Amino acid sequence: MERRILSRRVHDDGVDRWEMIDAAPAPRLGAFVDRYSDYREATTSFTARRELAATSGVLIYVLGEPLEVVGADGQSVTVSDGEAFVGGIADATSITRAYGAQAGIHVFLPLRSLALVAGVPVSEIANRVVPLRDLIGGPADDLGGRLCEASSPETRFGLLDEFIARRFAEGGAPDPMIDHALCRLAGECAPRVERLADEYGWSRRHFTRRFCDAVGLPPDRFRRLARFEHFVRRLTEAPDDSFAGLAAECGYVDQAHLHRNVRDFAAMTPGELRKRLIPHGGGVRED
Repeated sequence: MERRILSRRVHDDGVDRWEMIDAAPAPRLGAFVDRYSDYREATTSFTARRELAATSGVLIYVLGEPLEVVGADGQSVTVSDGEAFVGGIADATSITRAYGAQAGIHVFLPLRSLALVAGVPVSEIANRVVPLRDLIGGPADDLGGRLCEASSPETRFGLLDEFIARRFAEGGAPDPMIDHALCRLAGECAPRVERLADEYGWSRRHFTRRFCDAVGLPPDRFRRLARFEHFVRRLTEAPDDSFAGLAAECGYVDQAHLHRNVRDFAAMTPGELRKRLIPHGGGVRED
């Protein structure tokens, strides 16, 4: 089981502390799940995080004190011990607010996999957070109880493997063209939408409508969101790098282009975003 552990991140500055254990899914799920992250934390310098706009979905089981999540649509959901929520693609910031020490497990998975786990098209949960029980009922609650009772992260990872494999077996296959388009548009050298539509033999209008119906965002906006997401990853990895260098590396025309993109998706400047970064991969501070 140790072989599936990808990393352990520990932070304790006497004020805030957390431990995050990232692990790979079972080999049979490797094409559908990016990773699991089992976390434990207690913070006093902040209680809320900004969850930035992202092209991927989210599935989190809360195993500690209640967590309030305000989606990009402004609607609030509070999730308690043993409960889970899902969030679709989001092109604006969400907020998570802790009501005490936190524990849980975060499943990082692409949109095609989120649709199978949640049992709904991802366009139905774009810019939203929804309790998993509202989508699939009993199985979500049953797993939550077993995750709470599990004695180790490794046991929790195994339980999630079983649950996700079962959800995939019960679901249908994703649209292969939209799945392919998502991969192409999220790449570092993403083609323009017109070119991709031509490759499929579709008009731009038809491709845009079909993509938006499946994903919840138009393909042009998804492409820009993927570029923003790439910038956030690089900024987190190298927070001291210059914005001019990061802009060039992430495919922006210039630093002004980067500034507009970050303002669009994060409602703040790149400099403000850098100041809000929490050390050791802790996310982005809200308060």
